[in-house]
Amino acid sequence: MESIIADIVKIIKSENNVLAREKALMCYFFDLMGELMKLALEEVDVGLVDETKKQGYQIEKKNKRSVVTVFGEISYWRRRYVCPGRKAKYPLDQLMGYDKYKRYSVLAVKNILQVSAVSTYRNTALAVNTLSSFNISHSQVGK
Repeated sequence: MESIIADIVKIIKSENNVLAREKALMCYFFDLMGELMKLALEEVDVGLVDETKKQGYQIEKKNKRSVVTVFGEISYWRRRYVCPGRKAKYPLDQLMGYDKYKRYSVLAVKNILQVSAVSTYRNTALAVNTLSSFNISHSQVGK
């Protein structure tokens, strides 16, 4: 905790411009939240091992996945399970609602859709890029 406070103090002292200081702090806090979320997801994945094995599944491998959430882009490791006669699965992804081949979390998509319902795709992208820790293009908003 002391190192986090030291980092924050360092950012505050290193920036002379008020806007640059606040932006640097925002980026730091989003990165910190993303790192905490990554660690929590990996801990939850460990906790799902026994329950999933009781269902007859075996761990096949661990894969890395990246998802854009309201905390920013998070990359984490999770286990893939296989069972003869059944589809392979990632219990952590199922628990979190991270659909296969989807890049954005459910809440990130919901927030983007709410803004795009009352604005153009370009203005939605501008709002998301300004107010969140991730960037999206107007064409991605349209998709």
